[in-house]
Amino acid sequence: MGWIFRALEILVVSFLMPFLLETGVAIADTLPSDGTVITLSPKVVRSLGIGSRLYGPRHGNHRIHVSGVVALIDDRVSYVTVRSLGASNQIFGRVRKVYADTGDHVVKDQLLATLFSPDYIEAQQEYLQSIKLASVSGTDLASRDLSQKIIQAAVMKLVNLGVARPEIDRLRKTGLISRYLKMRSDLDGYVLVKNAISGQTVYSGDRLFTIGNMDWIRVNGHVYQQDMKGMKVGDRMEVRIPESNKRMWGHITYISPTADPKTRTVLVRGIFKNHHLLLRPGMYVSVHLLVPYKGRHLWVPREAVFLEQGQDVLFVERSKGTYQMVPVKAGHSESGLVPVRDHLPSTVRIVDQNGFWLKAQFEKVTSHSADDP
Repeated sequence: MGWIFRALEILVVSFLMPFLLETGVAIADTLPSDGTVITLSPKVVRSLGIGSRLYGPRHGNHRIHVSGVVALIDDRVSYVTVRSLGASNQIFGRVRKVYADTGDHVVKDQLLATLFSPDYIEAQQEYLQSIKLASVSGTDLASRDLSQKIIQAAVMKLVNLGVARPEIDRLRKTGLISRYLKMRSDLDGYVLVKNAISGQTVYSGDRLFTIGNMDWIRVNGHVYQQDMKGMKVGDRMEVRIPESNKRMWGHITYISPTADPKTRTVLVRGIFKNHHLLLRPGMYVSVHLLVPYKGRHLWVPREAVFLEQGQDVLFVERSKGTYQMVPVKAGHSESGLVPVRDHLPSTVRIVDQNGFWLKAQFEKVTSHSADDP
């Protein structure tokens, strides 16, 4: 539909502008220093709906749009692994029962599986023997210190196997040895990977579960090297959820010191509070990075900037009804506004409504000037 409105606009300009030239437009001479100036009568300005406002310099941002991938934060991932007191790759025991499956939500210290392990039974026996030995050892200071060190060594062996402190206290109080080692979650989260099956033989170092906490999530974006100018840690980062109008705001927390030689991009990372699990690991999202421009610039609406013979131009209202076309250098659009750089006053009145009428008028003036001998 846009081309239809553009065609109608051209037709209206073609038919109306000759009439306006005869009734309300005064063409001033071309000023060598200031450029071409035209003057419209108040009646013509009102009929065409040409409007202008005062604009002054202010701070703004350069918006960079890249694709991003959602990932887990390293310190919010836990691996439930079979631990052994001996050499690696040796048989540790077998899985007796599994209590969690892939996708389940678990809480910290929740039971995930039980294992039968001779090492676990032997470690419990050593702990009870160390307590018994301490009770019959001598009362001198050296004997007491040695007994405590033996007990501490036995406790550390149980801890290294993954035994929780409450279970060690229960063993000390009751003296009853448990046959099955309980594998528990280290944090609140979701079971991302489950490798444990009831009855299977496990070896030391086997990873039985992977638990991921998604309350906070990481978003990785890859920015082209030419867009890295001025970007720094702390700049705002916006994530837009695919197929949704929902947005999430955060800040850049990491910028890679190296670039990918194949893609010529730099890794930029942000961390976001993951409300209602809107972001899931592996999801592709739209990332917008807001990099502040250095200094203050004149920001004008996008519709106030026109392209004239390959050059961005503005229409400045020098006085009531008197307009001048000024070439400028326009930056990237941000929320409908564009930063412009040129030798303009700090505060200037710029046409921001129906400027296409002025553009058509200036084009006619330029064509008439070119036709004159």
